[in-house]
Amino acid sequence: MTDNNKTPMAKRVIAIIGIIALLSIYVILFVMAMIGTPFDYFMGAVVATVAIPIFTWICIWAFGNITGRHTIASLDPLTSDKKHDSRGNVVPEGKIDTVVFDIGNVLTDFAYMDFIEKKVSDKELAKRIADASVHSKEWTEYDRGVLSTEEIINGFKKNDPEIADVIEKTFEDLTDIVTKRDNAIPWIKALQAAGYKVLYLSNFSWQVLEACPDAMAFIDETDGGILSYRDKVVKPDHAIYNLLAERYNLVPEKTVFIDDTKVNIDAAKELGWNGIVYKDYASTKKELEALGVVY
Repeated sequence: MTDNNKTPMAKRVIAIIGIIALLSIYVILFVMAMIGTPFDYFMGAVVATVAIPIFTWICIWAFGNITGRHTIASLDPLTSDKKHDSRGNVVPEGKIDTVVFDIGNVLTDFAYMDFIEKKVSDKELAKRIADASVHSKEWTEYDRGVLSTEEIINGFKKNDPEIADVIEKTFEDLTDIVTKRDNAIPWIKALQAAGYKVLYLSNFSWQVLEACPDAMAFIDETDGGILSYRDKVVKPDHAIYNLLAERYNLVPEKTVFIDDTKVNIDAAKELGWNGIVYKDYASTKKELEALGVVY
């Protein structure tokens, strides 16, 4: 069996040559000091002792950045003990190579009750508004992105005509209906550093996306994904999972989906994906580790 972690012979030879060259510089410097070499020569040797390794390191670093290859000078000490492919990408050690995240209540807080209660200051009224909007089938159409804002809100109002004016006022501004989770970006980056592709798959409206840019800043850190409104399809329809798989060349058995809603995880499993119903970060991390996802 081939040891994939074994250092190639060429790299070993280069490393040995480098060590010999560096030791030679130190020996020369020591000899010069012992025989009383003129000060200018001695200082030149001192500078060379420091400058040559630094210059060599910079050259190796630049080569790695230009070619995209992992080198000894790559600025990723957290992955120095990981396997890397020929292009410098970390190779995951388990069977999973892709982690797909839901967004609401996984990478962000879908804080709709707090949002509504701040608008009306009445818990009973807030519950009625939530039942007429977020808890209704119209909210799914909000996420599907096929209706205008006016059409969606009119649908909410029809669900509880007695409070139609309050409903309309509540959804005039959606700022902070989704709020930031501080661990979202560090979680994404840790998975990527360990070699995993990180995607998102979420039922999401453009209205909420535009209203909550701070909470959604993590999107730029991922390797891509799907927000339902862009493709007019929502979970748990198999079509949205298949679309993500096709778009990003996913292998079902090598993919794990994390969502806070069981029906969405069930749909993923029906397609051969691995799935985790999100409860909290700690338990999710343990379930990922059980699948061999280590970061």
